[in-house]
Amino acid sequence: MGLRDLKNAFKRMDIHHHGQNVLPKQNEANEASSSNYQEQPKQQHRPLGSIDGEDIFEQPIAAGEPPQIFKRKNHELTPQGCALEQPIQTNNFSNNLTLEDQTFPVWTLPYSLWLTKDPGQDFGLALNHTDANQRVFGPEPDAKVAQFYFNPPRIKSFVLSGENFDNVRMTLHDHRKMSVTARLEIPQGCIEIPLIQGMGFITAIYDRIKPVIASQVGYQEFKKVGQIDGLQKYQVKLFNQVIWSIYSDIELNLTDPNHIVGQSPGTVQICRGDSSHYDDAVGCYPTSADISGTVKGDCGEYKIKYDIKGRSRSGKTIIWALPHHQEVLTSDGETDLKLDSTTKGVMKAYKTNELVMQEQGLPVDILWDPWTTFATGAHFSDSTIQLIHQGATEEVKQDVVGMANIDSMYTSGKILDKFAYIAHVCHFILKDDKLTNDILPKVKQAIEIFARNQQKFPLVYDTTWKGIISSAEPGADFGNSNYNDHHFHYGYHIHAIALVAHIDEGWLHANNNLVYDYAIALLRDVASPKADQFFPQSRSFCWYHGHSFAHGIFASGDGKDEESSSEDYHFAYGMKLFANVVHDQAMESRANLMLAIMKRSMNMYMLFSNDNKIQPANFIPNKVAGISFENKIDYATYFGRGTIGDEWIHGIHMLPITPISGYIRGPNFVKEEWDQKLGPIIDRIPDGWKGILMLNKALYDPKSSYDWFARKDWDPTQIDNGMSRTWSLAYVGGILG
Repeated sequence: MGLRDLKNAFKRMDIHHHGQNVLPKQNEANEASSSNYQEQPKQQHRPLGSIDGEDIFEQPIAAGEPPQIFKRKNHELTPQGCALEQPIQTNNFSNNLTLEDQTFPVWTLPYSLWLTKDPGQDFGLALNHTDANQRVFGPEPDAKVAQFYFNPPRIKSFVLSGENFDNVRMTLHDHRKMSVTARLEIPQGCIEIPLIQGMGFITAIYDRIKPVIASQVGYQEFKKVGQIDGLQKYQVKLFNQVIWSIYSDIELNLTDPNHIVGQSPGTVQICRGDSSHYDDAVGCYPTSADISGTVKGDCGEYKIKYDIKGRSRSGKTIIWALPHHQEVLTSDGETDLKLDSTTKGVMKAYKTNELVMQEQGLPVDILWDPWTTFATGAHFSDSTIQLIHQGATEEVKQDVVGMANIDSMYTSGKILDKFAYIAHVCHFILKDDKLTNDILPKVKQAIEIFARNQQKFPLVYDTTWKGIISSAEPGADFGNSNYNDHHFHYGYHIHAIALVAHIDEGWLHANNNLVYDYAIALLRDVASPKADQFFPQSRSFCWYHGHSFAHGIFASGDGKDEESSSEDYHFAYGMKLFANVVHDQAMESRANLMLAIMKRSMNMYMLFSNDNKIQPANFIPNKVAGISFENKIDYATYFGRGTIGDEWIHGIHMLPITPISGYIRGPNFVKEEWDQKLGPIIDRIPDGWKGILMLNKALYDPKSSYDWFARKDWDPTQIDNGMSRTWSLAYVGGILG
């Protein structure tokens, strides 16, 4: 599939697609030299210290501009409808609105919205909600186990339009991680529509424009049913028999089966269903949302606070929460309102202006040593030490610099991480100075090539969207230059740096903080706790969805997606270890909180035990999601299914295996996945995926895993290029004891 074909495939409504996770080639970038870039203060690092009880999002990782070692460059793609005075989110729910013709949907949940400019139809912002019974399963609809499911897109239950509403321009304002404000503008005026994750009402503020609320489905019934503190309440039944409520501060009238109109500008609020809870909350609506949090011991609390406008009977608005919120929600306001989400089960509505969640059991004690739920302390027998030593003696001979200095941030990161782990094992487990001195300088040299930005495709600082990206073309390196997979790529580099710095912390600060500044810059790109003028807040991890999105700046009919759950939490784990080395307690606490949230969300939405209550019954037997989109789940990968069976789909949710793996992937799930999907094919897998699957097996059966890695007829072609026999034996041997 060529890049142009791939672009067209993504632009379709994606009933089903496979392809590579790369991006269409754009015009050559228009580079801006450093001398033309506005001079800013040098990157300054936050003071480190105790943060118990403080907001762990309050202090930035660093302030000032990124290191000058990253050449400044304008991106060839410009965010549509956006002023560029602040960073624009590249991997979050609202990003579709900034791309191409701005007509691709976004999912605030439980609703989806999109700009519609279809010829001959009403222009405006369309909206819809789909029920679980509308899902489409395939490729065989009646198969016992579905390979994918998706929700029908672009059903125009409503279109927020206006009088003389053509030649519409959409602009986007107040860009935040969980919210953005859309304005639909014509010369006479505009409609302002705040878009916030979890918002209970779709609110449209009409400025100098008379409302027109169109429906392609059509209005079967429209009636005024009351007045709520000066607001008119209307009940609507569409021709698909779905009931909605419309509230407004002006009179509305049905003019034909497809149009409701208002006689003057005003505010309109729409919601699915009819309930006294809506009556109690209408009049209030959120304009934005922000995240805050605290951590004390192994307990973490995070709060999504909604900035509210207007007034309601209760003083509160309606906010929808996902199942992983509901389990740990401590704020009050629960109602009996429920709606299906697209891919994450049944949502519940809360009459509140904030969602407060409290996670217990943060992985504060999972650090460097091998760990799993049934072996929380590492112990090594003499025979295991001997075997690890044997493996390390061979692997330290390899050409670390030559293997790592390649044209991919992702693959180079895996190689660096592999050898950093070997060095870590040699120093802390084998306690062998000779082996450590053989491998450690080579690993340091290899990392420093990237810290000096002298790799084959140096990183650059993108002054358009504002982030650190590869200088390779958009189709290369899994789309890094278009913001694909930054947490995957940079997570390996950060984890490798943490491992080496744990051996020699002074190395971080040598050469005028060379490696330290490099790691800090990558962390700011992916996981800044707050937005600043150089980076957006939390580019990858979504504090509402409970996991990251890997999908960068290209439009997709099914929204953002993520393939590898394990490389998602590997980033958080790498951030945690780096923070531990440099004593940044706020960063370490954020990482621990992220990991606790991921443990909950991933075991609901991506990793399916037999008793999973979230996903459809005919999808759970797949055991893993494959690719999780906002509007679809596809039991697949972007690069294929497997040589023998579906082993690539499962392996991409495993690698790399580290001490945090067992925290996320519990032994019961791992055994079920092995028994049902992997055990029957494992003996026929010929390549490095076998090593990944066998190391993962240690999370429930370390004995057979150890025996496989310890065997005398060792075949190095059966482990992944990011794996080493040294670390595999150390990990399994440590938990086996």
